[in-house]
Order: sequence, then structure tokens, then C-alpha cells
Amino acid sequence: MVNLTGPRPAPLSLARAGEGESQHAREIRPTPDDVVAAARSWIGTPYHHQASLKGVGTDCLGLIRGVWRDLYGTEAERPPGYSRDWGEASGEETLIAAATRHLVRKDIARATPGDVLVFRMREGAVAKHAAVLATPGTIVHAIEDRLAAEIPFSNWWRRRVAAVYSFPGIET
Repeated sequence: MVNLTGPRPAPLSLARAGEGESQHAREIRPTPDDVVAAARSWIGTPYHHQASLKGVGTDCLGLIRGVWRDLYGTEAERPPGYSRDWGEASGEETLIAAATRHLVRKDIARATPGDVLVFRMREGAVAKHAAVLATPGTIVHAIEDRLAAEIPFSNWWRRRVAAVYSFPGIET
């Protein structure tokens, strides 16, 4: 059996805070360009439910987890197993709750490249899809029956944005 959660790769070469700052301030400080580069490195990865292994398989959550590992070198949180219809089954905002635990919430109108977008696939449903905003007009995402790809951030997608987050420590 292939381990689809994958190894933990080394983080990207990122700028760090200055020597005179506290230990906490010396944490990795990714830039929006680092986030977009990490997300784009997943393009072409086949869709595989619950997976997060670049080039082998990923779903939308696996993509965000993989970008996190690319940036910080470790997993933020290992999610429990989940079914394809988990949102409909539970009715809970599980994806938004997890994003809020680890990412920095932003106003939807202030989304910029490098941000994580969380979507409701239909009105009134729980949020259950995520992507990285690559440019003002494109997103990188993984969706069932497709390879991870950079696609137009069309009005169809824009209408479904439920929340926007940035990765912690982002320097602009």
C-alpha cells in the first residue's frame, strides 16, 4: 500500500526574522510568492481522496496541507479520516474550524495571491472545498476526477467563497 500522506519535505528557503528578535519572531516568514510557488508545485498531481503526496495524489485539503508542509516543514494538524460527503453528513463547519485554528482569517474582499480560499459548493451548504489564490484571476486547487491545476478564478468560484485566510507569518 502506498503512503499517500507522504514524507515531510524540507521547507522552502524562506527569509527569517532578524537576530535581535525573540525566538517566536524567528519563525519562518513565508511570502505570498512562496505560497503560490508551493501551490503550483502540486499542479499535475492526480486527485486522490484524503491524500497529500505531491505527484502521487491529493484532494483539496491535502493540497493545503502539502503547501503548509512545503512552507513550514511539518504538518499543522493531521486530520481524521473523512468521507466524500462529510459536510452533508455532519452539518458542521469542520473545514472552516480547522482553517481558523491554523491560518489567519481575512476579510473576503481583501483576498490577495497566496491566500487560502474556502468555498461553499452550493448556497446553504457547509464549506468543503479549498484552494490557493495564485493571481487575482486564478486559483490552484485539487478537485475530484481532475489533476491539481491552476484554473480561472471565475465568477462561478467567486460567488462561492465562504472564507479567506492567509498562512501565518506572511510577509508582504
